[in-house]
Amino acid sequence: MSYDLLVWEGPRPGNAQHLRETLDQISERHSRDHKPDPASPKIAEFVAALLRRWPDIEHPASPWSASGTGYVDGPILSVHIRRGRAQEVSEFVAGLAQVFGLVCYDCQRGRGLRP
Repeated sequence: MSYDLLVWEGPRPGNAQHLRETLDQISERHSRDHKPDPASPKIAEFVAALLRRWPDIEHPASPWSASGTGYVDGPILSVHIRRGRAQEVSEFVAGLAQVFGLVCYDCQRGRGLRP
């Protein structure tokens, strides 16, 4: 089991309906039979920054439960964190997303955006 966050490029949803619409679009994109797009430049920079902070999954100290921190599809990143490191790492991911101008959604809380 992992603790999952979604990080994406785009405007921050202003209300619950806009958030649901955005999440539906992301879900539809992931459910289609399409090959994932390479990471957008901003998402690639974001992943590189995360991997500078913590090593990739092959290292024993890695907090990630998936290689490269998670699943990338163009401007969207699904971040998968080992449960035992969820609080520390999710707070860092959310803060870094804000610095990068990205939106971060906490899938476990299922209620809104971080930070």
